[in-house]
Amino acid sequence: MGIDKELQLQLFQQREEQKKHMEYQKEFGFYKRIVSGDLKQIQAMFQPDFQRSAAMNMENGRLSRDSLRNERYHFVVLTALITRLCVENGLDREEAYTLSDLYINKMDICQDIRSILQVQREMVIEYTKQMANLRKENIYSIQVMKAVDYIYAHLNERITTQSIADALSLNRSYLSHLFHQETGKTLTDFIKEAKVTAAANMLKYSEYKYSEIAEYLGFASQSYFTKCFREQTGYTPKQFRREFYQPGEFTK
Repeated sequence: MGIDKELQLQLFQQREEQKKHMEYQKEFGFYKRIVSGDLKQIQAMFQPDFQRSAAMNMENGRLSRDSLRNERYHFVVLTALITRLCVENGLDREEAYTLSDLYINKMDICQDIRSILQVQREMVIEYTKQMANLRKENIYSIQVMKAVDYIYAHLNERITTQSIADALSLNRSYLSHLFHQETGKTLTDFIKEAKVTAAANMLKYSEYKYSEIAEYLGFASQSYFTKCFREQTGYTPKQFRREFYQPGEFTK
């Protein structure tokens, strides 16, 4: 049977059994917490009561009929994607990929699913810690640190300098001046850059339409999204996807 027929048969069976892969919004929320360094939320997600085997979760897809091998494959996919996203969000490339190698080798000697999940928890938390440290390297005041945390936690909303100032109980002008003084960027520019970076990842690793990405990330319109994206990357969203889209390389 050719791959096209196999694909259509598999899709038909999944529809009949009402199975589908994880929605990108849900998946993106998980990765967003890692790259934003949200250690508290990540640790909460990986408490024993919440940790689940990939082999038991149909949203992740089945990569092998053997449950242990399925878990190994999912671990490698997860580690590869987290590594790539962390690098693209500022983590040192050599450090990120060496960390990936270390954890994949630790997983490789595990003999059961429980052990793999323990290593997976360590891996996700370590990457989150690395990103948390990275966010704070060049930021000195607690007010600016909180502003950055707020932006990454609300990327899928329409964020304004006023909404950040209100959330932090600060004067808008004072916060704007402090942020620019310490980061060298205006709050507005920082917000746009963070949203465009998130959009670039969605264009690479999902099949969402440009309009859906623009809406999800809180851009006022698709045309404004295209304008911001082109200014930061030099590409339109369509050009970027055509050039960098990676179908299936890291999908679950």
